[in-house]
Amino acid sequence: MTVQMLSGSKAIGLSLITATLAAIAAIGLQGLRWQQVINQETEPVQEERRLELQLALLDQLPSLGFDNAIASWTFLQYLQYFGDEAARDQTGCRLNFAYLDQVTQRDPRFFTAYTFVPGGVSYCQGEPLKSVELLDRGLESISPDIDEQAFVLALLEALDRFLLLGDVPGAIHAYEQAADLAAETDSYADFASYYRQTAQWLRDNPDSLRARFIGWQEVYFNATDESVKERAISELENLGAQVIRQDDGSVEFRPPSQQDLNPSPRNNEGSD
Repeated sequence: MTVQMLSGSKAIGLSLITATLAAIAAIGLQGLRWQQVINQETEPVQEERRLELQLALLDQLPSLGFDNAIASWTFLQYLQYFGDEAARDQTGCRLNFAYLDQVTQRDPRFFTAYTFVPGGVSYCQGEPLKSVELLDRGLESISPDIDEQAFVLALLEALDRFLLLGDVPGAIHAYEQAADLAAETDSYADFASYYRQTAQWLRDNPDSLRARFIGWQEVYFNATDESVKERAISELENLGAQVIRQDDGSVEFRPPSQQDLNPSPRNNEGSD
């Protein structure tokens, strides 16, 4: 009986190894096909197509118990892809969702990866609904017990819904969720009343200049990409806000039109 069990384990192991080798072989075959078009396109387009193929094959690759390691490796590949500004100027950033989807499927608790979602998927790729899809995945998987900054994911979703999708009820719900999550922590409990107040402003006035001012401030202070920071500054200036750059590199935003706004809890932080 023990022999039979061992034989069964070996069979399972062999099948997993076979599946992995098949995936690797497929990558090799696709590489040969890749060479057929390599001289027909500009270099950034070649690289974009190669990475797209790599992601498609990675999606079919069995984890063999190494999902977290695969997620970390894929995230590093994503940082290299997204950080290549010259290539993104030519090809755009249409693979952002594919990368971050793969990372967060493999490791749904990978908090840092989610912080790149709005900048990469909403603002660069122009897909705020897909951004919300990924942020919801994070909110389902990460509690304050796992990471005290779980509330940030709800905040990022609130900003996507309010500023980009015009979904005021969804934004109100997300702000309240951010407040509830922050209230469960020792470090960020003071933020809870601020997010509840923002939700109430949206209820009272869905077109609130105050809420938009605060929203774009939060986009700036939570951005992981300089282009998103510049977008936030541009939107704030369009609202009539004054942008003050301090000698130490930090940035302060003064509200437009003498509005009586309370400063954001993050207002005294410098850039990331």
